Amino acid sequence: MTALKLDSKLLQLTPTDFFSIRDSFEGILCLGQTGSGKTSGFGKTISGAVLRAIFGGLVLVAKPDEVDTWKQWAKEHGRQHDLLIFDETQGINFMEYEFARRGVEAANSVTDTILKLLDTANLATGQGGGKEGEKFWKDATRQCLLYSTACLYAAQGKVTIADIIKFVTTVPTSKPATEAEEHAFAQRFAVQLFKRFCVNPTYPPAPDMREAVTSYFVHQWATLADKTRSSIVISLTATLNRFTTGLLRKCFCDQTTILPELTLAKKIIVVGIPVLTYQEDGVIANVLWKLLFQRMVDSRNGLAPQFRETPLFLYGDEMHYFTSTASDDLFLSTCRSSRCAVIAMSQSVPTFYAQMGKDKSDSVDGYLGKFGTKVFCLQADPRTNKYAADLIGKGLKSRKSSSVASSKGINTNRGGTQNSAHNGFSNSESTNETIGTQEYEAYLIEPNFFASNQLKTGSARHQFEVSGVWFKAGANFTQPIPETNRNCILATFLQKGTL
Repeated sequence: MTALKLDSKLLQLTPTDFFSIRDSFEGILCLGQTGSGKTSGFGKTISGAVLRAIFGGLVLVAKPDEVDTWKQWAKEHGRQHDLLIFDETQGINFMEYEFARRGVEAANSVTDTILKLLDTANLATGQGGGKEGEKFWKDATRQCLLYSTACLYAAQGKVTIADIIKFVTTVPTSKPATEAEEHAFAQRFAVQLFKRFCVNPTYPPAPDMREAVTSYFVHQWATLADKTRSSIVISLTATLNRFTTGLLRKCFCDQTTILPELTLAKKIIVVGIPVLTYQEDGVIANVLWKLLFQRMVDSRNGLAPQFRETPLFLYGDEMHYFTSTASDDLFLSTCRSSRCAVIAMSQSVPTFYAQMGKDKSDSVDGYLGKFGTKVFCLQADPRTNKYAADLIGKGLKSRKSSSVASSKGINTNRGGTQNSAHNGFSNSESTNETIGTQEYEAYLIEPNFFASNQLKTGSARHQFEVSGVWFKAGANFTQPIPETNRNCILATFLQKGTL
């Protein structure tokens, strides 16, 4: 198989500047207000570039019309047969998938996935953004979920959402005191599964996992305060119950028809469960696919060479819906070595703060800062415009100054004679002009530039052209915006045709 040429041209930005495949693996973020043309201009252009370069990828979907848009884009570039739409008729049993990949060791990844979905559900319903005082409850919930999942898989060779709920709600909290209680005790689902785990497991667990599960359910669980236990159970069941009925059960807990690994065969998976149509379930569906895709990408370097070479992309318009800063920040840090381009679009910087919570501002800044390329379309948000101006930087500018001073006077000569030409008086006039140059520090691109009519927003009024400031850290563009540090250009994107 031919090795991927990382410096191949992906997108022509100016007659002498281009965006390479290598550049794409460093992440690209586009910010622009509604109507700025970021989707119809930038989105169309960058998607066309990765389609033509035969990338495989995952498309996260917020708006209902995006599925049809991607069908059109794929057809324009001859990739319609590579497009896979994951909608309510398709499925991926995410727990079976994880355990098939890693065996009993998948208990950790399944646990992390479910907890991230719990956080996602809270954010989607406006309950997220709490402070880390909740860390105790998150750790306690994770411990219960991890050991329940490990026990279930080792005991019966499979794990379902329904079984997790049944297990955590039937774990006893005290020993039976009577014969009737002992009979009822033995009939509990959790007791039966735990006995099988200890005596006759389907998949024998590692000694350290056996010891940890036994210690937790035999000794620790019963000693927890009633309030703590009930909080853990409620926290788990409230989220997991979403997967016991309806769309989420059918798509993620039943049959598997589409796998993330298909992207390694240059397929493009579009999550056809739009957020604006399915609301919280739409967010969870997209985020779950994102997590599975990210894990697959991170582990692909252990696969055969032909699967390591395929360039991949993760695309999200309205990416704030799908962002959880901890895992996405980490993925942006490592996706370059895994050859995956993260393409994110949103309205503004405050949109991410609003989604993640004010106390996560440092995390959001760290996440946004990891995108190597940023594109700024027309923007009315002053905070985003200042962010862009600060990013491009300040420098010394010069301005000319001039001043004119004039004076006029009458001099008297008392000693003069009457025959003097001016009768003892004389007039005087003088003019002084000073011209200088003064240096001062200022933004190389002022914040108000990003809100000006110098940025085109497409449609017939602008000949279907969209423009944006394209910034790349460390770049040395040959045709930069004048009087900048050569790290930004004014890029043009076509709503009709291709660049």
